[in-house]
Amino acid sequence: MVLAAMQVFRPYIDHRKSAWFLDDLRLGKQRVEAKQVLLAILRRLGIINDGRRGWINHPIVLMYFNDGKPYIDDLMNYFYAIVDEWERRGRKNNISLNDIERYLRHVEGIEGSPVTPVIAREYRRVLLLKDPCYYIGKLSVDEVRELVNSEPIYFKGINAWIKDVYDEYVEFINELRVGRISCKSIFPKR
Repeated sequence: MVLAAMQVFRPYIDHRKSAWFLDDLRLGKQRVEAKQVLLAILRRLGIINDGRRGWINHPIVLMYFNDGKPYIDDLMNYFYAIVDEWERRGRKNNISLNDIERYLRHVEGIEGSPVTPVIAREYRRVLLLKDPCYYIGKLSVDEVRELVNSEPIYFKGINAWIKDVYDEYVEFINELRVGRISCKSIFPKR
């Protein structure tokens, strides 16, 4: 089963650093996708009963839902960091949480984040694969070294698709090891 594309890109645990890291295309989409995850969590909890069921079983929603003890504050803080970065780049924001904040106040969430250092690294790996020439300039030398010297650790909804293009992935990493990088992503749009 192929899951529809939805993602909350967290290349760092830190919200602001994650927002800074993203290219404009993904940064703009993150405003929508973070809100979609929040709405899906509210629907899973039964706080919003509008009959919509989209995304409620998506792996990213389940990761933040955390078996009914959602990481709401983490996701909201990420959303606000994304909006701040979007506006800092001179873009006009037309997406807010104003319409759902009253619902979010009723959620008994948990402190912390579902994003671990390993998950953050895998998000950096995915982003590098999606837009090599942009992200190679954002990664530190140590981060690039870590990516080329480690095998992917697969997480459903984040990077499991790399298994489907593993031979191309290995070729890409080998080119990166010797200092060559093609600006054209060879990976499927995900």
